[in-house]
Amino acid sequence: MRVMLYFAYGANMDVRHMKGRVPDARVVGPGRLDGFRMAFDVYSTEWEGGAANLQTDQERHVWGVLWEVPESEAGGLDAFQGHPTFYRREDVVVEGADEQVIARTYRVAHQEGTYVRPTDEYLRLLGAAIRIQGLPPEALDMVDEAARPPKPSIST
Repeated sequence: MRVMLYFAYGANMDVRHMKGRVPDARVVGPGRLDGFRMAFDVYSTEWEGGAANLQTDQERHVWGVLWEVPESEAGGLDAFQGHPTFYRREDVVVEGADEQVIARTYRVAHQEGTYVRPTDEYLRLLGAAIRIQGLPPEALDMVDEAARPPKPSIST
């Protein structure tokens, strides 16, 4: 069976959610994507609030979960993510446990950059997935920081 690597940084870090979308997916382990930061800048009808996205930021990184996905099920993942209309897929270099790997991930197709408040339920899911998947505590800080509303700018 041919497989591809997939880097999940949102709800797909959660085993139940991922297995519901890709039944034969297998956890590889934690991964770190350099050159990006997590942002909640897209509205999810599933979660009725902000959902995780990647924004380019050369000074930062995003923690997530690497999965092996059978190529025969990759189309289902594309369909769930709304590729290419809602999310677009990208191949990225991810730091795995022992080496750098090329993995597929998804980013919002039309970047707007406006903060959308995530629901408490979504944030609890991300926090639980981070702990269960063995990501470093820094990953919880990453989610907390992204979930904070931006400070309003004051012009004089």
